[in-house]
Amino acid sequence: MSTSIDGYLSVEEPSVGHVKDRGSKFIAYLIPCKNEYSFKDQLDLVKLNEPNARHYCWAYRVNPESIFERSNDDGEPGNSAGTPILRALQSHELVDVACIVARYFGGTKLGIPGLIRAYGGSAKGACELATIMHSQITRDFKVDFSYDQISFVERLVRELNLEIIQREQESELKYVIRVNRSKLEQTLDQFEKNHLLRVTVVQH
Repeated sequence: MSTSIDGYLSVEEPSVGHVKDRGSKFIAYLIPCKNEYSFKDQLDLVKLNEPNARHYCWAYRVNPESIFERSNDDGEPGNSAGTPILRALQSHELVDVACIVARYFGGTKLGIPGLIRAYGGSAKGACELATIMHSQITRDFKVDFSYDQISFVERLVRELNLEIIQREQESELKYVIRVNRSKLEQTLDQFEKNHLLRVTVVQH
């Protein structure tokens, strides 16, 4: 499992790794990627940036709460390109990322072991050059309450180290509060002890 219960590792911005072997060049683009649709856009951009490459092999890992991963050899021998790229992402425990490797053929066949080293090595190089960030898996919940309960709510927010991400003030107060996923249930319990509050989990 590549995520903790609350957090996961990703990248802040693209990075590039390079490998050269017997005339062939492998250029690996490591890119932030949230889903399959954004990946397709990134793949198109790499193809525009590297129009003369012979192969565009890739892998991605998305959805940190239930990781979904795919890889593709783009005409290279089976499991010689996409799989080693994916292994590089897995070994660095990265999620919400894609790695696309453009290969320029140098005239000499590298064999499957050589391809595995080159594709995996270029992806590894891009991972090692990346700026890694730790992202939190969070949940939001809404609290509706009257003005005479504001001190109680604000005190709980401070004590539990929560984040108020939205405030609405009308005839009553409405707060949307963010909490780490693993602490959601115990946090809700603390608020629901006060029966003058109406607490609901926000569905995304």
